Amino acid sequence: MLTRRALVKSITAGAAWAATGAHAQSRALTYVGWSHDEAASKPTLTAMFDAFRKAQPDVKLDVVGFPWAQMQQNILLRLRSGQALDVVQLAERWLPQFAGTNRMVDLNEVYGKGYLGRQMNPGLLTLGDYKGKQLGLPWTAGSIAIVGNRAVMQEAGVNRVPKTIDEFVEALRTIKKAKPQSVPYAMTTKNNNSLSPDFQVWLWTFGGELLDDKGQVMVQSPAAVRALTFMADMVKEGLAAKDIDRPDARRMFAQNQTAFYHDAPLARGFARNNSGKGTEFDRFVVAVPTPVLKNGDPPRSLAWGHLLTFFGDGKTIPSQQSLQAQFAAHLAMNDASQLAYFNSQGLFPVTNSALAQLKNDAYVSEWSATARSALRDEPSFWPNSADLTTIVGEEVQSALLALKSPQAAIDAMAKRLQAKMAELPKT
Repeated sequence: MLTRRALVKSITAGAAWAATGAHAQSRALTYVGWSHDEAASKPTLTAMFDAFRKAQPDVKLDVVGFPWAQMQQNILLRLRSGQALDVVQLAERWLPQFAGTNRMVDLNEVYGKGYLGRQMNPGLLTLGDYKGKQLGLPWTAGSIAIVGNRAVMQEAGVNRVPKTIDEFVEALRTIKKAKPQSVPYAMTTKNNNSLSPDFQVWLWTFGGELLDDKGQVMVQSPAAVRALTFMADMVKEGLAAKDIDRPDARRMFAQNQTAFYHDAPLARGFARNNSGKGTEFDRFVVAVPTPVLKNGDPPRSLAWGHLLTFFGDGKTIPSQQSLQAQFAAHLAMNDASQLAYFNSQGLFPVTNSALAQLKNDAYVSEWSATARSALRDEPSFWPNSADLTTIVGEEVQSALLALKSPQAAIDAMAKRLQAKMAELPKT
């Protein structure tokens, strides 16, 4: 395991190039984020910051931290008060909200679209794309997707990962028959913030969508009814269970009580900790592309990741030699930084070169490949996203608990979403 001193030394080499060509008019830089204030990631990120400071001793790097739940509010307050926001960490779902401030910088104009395309897979770059502008630089990227427990599958006689929905259902039934007390698919059945993403993945898989890019409600469709019927049938047949949220599924997975559930790439880390077996449990954890309706369809998942963004005056574009650009590159496009973050937190790298160094880790390579066809959370595009998420979650749960038929739940969802979207000011 790398000590902090060793980590600083290894990253400093990658940051050293930043010592030349820095912005001549400003030697101060303000970074705002949340991860560096969290106990688990603080040592690693502090080492990255120290490496940058060591490479540029004349630069005053001011690191500002807020809790994740308070980030959006504090960014808006700093924007309104004119406080510095040179480089800012954002969750991918917040991008549409802050794009509306017209203060975000298109990073294609900073680094060059071709350069970014050589550094990262275009599918991952879409995580920071908004209406054709690269407003966010992926820092760590993945998706909310399915993770599988190989031990549970093999014990039941399921010897390969199911690729289609029919194969998936067959595998679940086989596991339930072999292990009657298990919950083969620990699908989320409570908590709107978990229900909405999981439903969207199946909705996209069946060919539906919640809203179009103009805000028109599209969920009232046969595809949506089929997706929700599929989910409700899982519960009805005992292949999934009521009253399960993501933390419950993580514990069940580590205790070999379930074969499949939805999570972010950190699932392997949770399995290590919850099982008490550490990395010995890794051989049982497998990335599972979302089963598709028919072979050849793209496996859908919900885009998940952290972005580095620049806020400015809406007019001036920093150069690739600016402190902003150099610092963001040090965090997100430097292999030493990327691999240090992966080794300490399990967060996937985003650069092609860092991922190539992990090519023998099937969990990372397979999940990263699947994430390239991930789609962004649909409610996040709208300022009332919290209300939209609540509506979707409540109606999905009503069908899963058999309080409404899938058709009735979709009809109610569409009606409520239409009413909520009608409240938005016309543009």
